[in-house]
Amino acid sequence: MIKPLKFTWEIYTGKFEKLLVIMLLTTLPLLIVHSLVTNYVYAITPNLIGVYSVADIYYGFLTLLLYLFAQIPYISFVLAEYEGNEHSLKHALYIFIINGFTIFLFSCIVSLISTIGFMLFVVPGLILLSLVFPIPYISIFDEKSVWKSFKEGFRLGKKHFFKLLLIVFISGMAELIFGIFVTAQLFNITSSYAAQIITQIVLNLLFYPFIIILLTSYMIKWREKQEVLEVNVEEA
Repeated sequence: MIKPLKFTWEIYTGKFEKLLVIMLLTTLPLLIVHSLVTNYVYAITPNLIGVYSVADIYYGFLTLLLYLFAQIPYISFVLAEYEGNEHSLKHALYIFIINGFTIFLFSCIVSLISTIGFMLFVVPGLILLSLVFPIPYISIFDEKSVWKSFKEGFRLGKKHFFKLLLIVFISGMAELIFGIFVTAQLFNITSSYAAQIITQIVLNLLFYPFIIILLTSYMIKWREKQEVLEVNVEEA
């Protein structure tokens, strides 16, 4: 992997039809669930005086959970494309079904602890999330459980901690700014809440796969470098 950004753009534009299938079968249902649950929680949860309400905590937890869980088919798809697998789409959906449960449990634990960290001082949540973020990637790369991938994933997260933070922050800010711009334009046309929700879901569908493909490309690059270094050390 020489140029992750270039590879990401080639995958995103050249294989968009396959990515669209993944979006519609996996990401879209999760986004709909996220929207329905969070809106229901905000509707039934009373507003409390303080920095965070109970609804905000639920929102943060669910957002992190689905963000981590929804990565699975995209990671598998990018790896299959990188390795030249002709059945990359079928493989991605298969891995989503097979590895989904263990990664979902892992995502629940990480999301819960990270949400508590964000509630306290924000920084602990960011640190924990960045350190364990590569673990599901290693799990899918090697097709083994997240628990067996913990050591290598944690080491990768520790080594590229600031790079991970930078990628997630820049991509997240780009999506946020573009989302605000689109929402502002939408308000000039209609005040319909349903239209706002649908627009937000569409934006997430377009941005989220690109971000995960980019992160996967960098994970592949970092891991290849790590393996080369380990081989050189052994030879020395």
